[in-house]
Amino acid sequence: MGGAMRSTVFTWAGAVGCALLALSGLSAPASGGPTVGQGWCTASVPVLVVGGTPAGVAAAVSAARLGSRVMLIEARPYLGGDLTGAMLNMFDMDFGPGGQHLARGVFMEIYQQLGMTFDVELAKHVFLQEVRRESRVTLRLLVRPVDVIMQGPLITGVVVEDLQTHEHQTLCAKRIIDATDDADIAAMAGVPYLLGRQGSGIDRAMMAATLVFELDGVNWREVVGYVTSRPGPRSLRGGIYHGNAWGYSDIMRGYRPIMSGTGIYDLNLGRQNDGTVLVNGLLIYGVDGTDPGSVDDGVERARAELPVLLAYLRARAPGFEHADLVRAADYLYIRETRHVRGLYTLTVHDVVNSRVFWDAIGVASYPIDLHPYRPGDHNPYAANRYVYTIPLRALVPYRVDNLLVASRAISASYEAAGSARVAPTTMEEGQAAGVAAVLSIRARVTLPRFTEAPPLVHELQETLFTQGAYLLPETMAAAVGSSPNHVTGPAMVIPRPPQAADPLAPQ
Repeated sequence: MGGAMRSTVFTWAGAVGCALLALSGLSAPASGGPTVGQGWCTASVPVLVVGGTPAGVAAAVSAARLGSRVMLIEARPYLGGDLTGAMLNMFDMDFGPGGQHLARGVFMEIYQQLGMTFDVELAKHVFLQEVRRESRVTLRLLVRPVDVIMQGPLITGVVVEDLQTHEHQTLCAKRIIDATDDADIAAMAGVPYLLGRQGSGIDRAMMAATLVFELDGVNWREVVGYVTSRPGPRSLRGGIYHGNAWGYSDIMRGYRPIMSGTGIYDLNLGRQNDGTVLVNGLLIYGVDGTDPGSVDDGVERARAELPVLLAYLRARAPGFEHADLVRAADYLYIRETRHVRGLYTLTVHDVVNSRVFWDAIGVASYPIDLHPYRPGDHNPYAANRYVYTIPLRALVPYRVDNLLVASRAISASYEAAGSARVAPTTMEEGQAAGVAAVLSIRARVTLPRFTEAPPLVHELQETLFTQGAYLLPETMAAAVGSSPNHVTGPAMVIPRPPQAADPLAPQ
């Protein structure tokens, strides 16, 4: 857990000056070199978004569309987070009772180009173009945060490393949006957090990670024939949706891993544009996604398991007789790490009781999808959809006045995060964070004060609505002072097949 002021040295006068700028929302000097702003800022922008995840893209785009200059930094050489780096080629969707989309706005712009299942290389292009269309966004790839500079409750600078030159730079901003999957900036700033299911009192274990891998030579016709011909209840026998298929659980029960702390329940298969197939299903237990050594160990165990698993699939799984390994994903798919402490903590009771918060900034419904914490674990929650809302206060961390979090690491219990962790929901959070950052600068109030001002929160909700986001009629009625019937917006009902985004599929 990072300290508030760990290693970066700067002048007291410069820090105070930048802190006052960040607090008040007053204009900082324009960027232009190593002596920007207060002398120690390499660059200065109103809004800094850390993390090129789907949520980070949504945050940068929404802030730029309000006229703000934005810098978006990402440590990887491409955007898209787990969807691209971990090769997750399917959105876990938020649907309403009638099949309507609940996540819209910037997410819908991406969805309309990719669909529910997609090619991961195409996804890299789509996310990049979404950002490049916004002239006010400066994108910097291969740049990772290493520290923060604090002055009281404010982050006055983020120290980053350019992974190509290994140069350290300080980026200054009035508002910082932490869109990293693990709330890295919040942790560096000293925001309290819980790890994994620590809030349960059981232990600090985190959901199993997964290494997705790509195969060539899979006979897709045989795959489709097998998963669609299995007997039994539809929810258990598997299914097919566009280029994704699942339903090999009976066969995988006979598999015995050779590496300790690994396992597999089923295969979730995603066909790519070049005919290769992504396999999502290999679980790696005991990985702490905040510990690089633990992550490296998880990758090593998973890679050692792949040859044995592939041999088993060739011998036992219909369609895999001639399969060959093309590659493993660049990164492990980490489902859970930190849960930061925010001004409000979303709970499982909020989810199952379909709570509508007065400061709602998004609507979600994905089932509470808890993957195993230990071998043999099963999700204690039924695969039910509850339509609930995400409160703005869950994005505003405790102790820091100019920081927003938009990722799976928002302030939520581990059970609630099992639903809210999916990309459509985090993109709602990202879009709201981008808008809140700009509006709080304009209003010259800190983010905690912003959440306490109903007129400002209602302005945020109205702005999200004008940007294409969906909020419940009762939320918008309160925001605009009108009848719910006057602010429903388009229904956006889609033909949703019963198997789409099956929560039993291993995501």
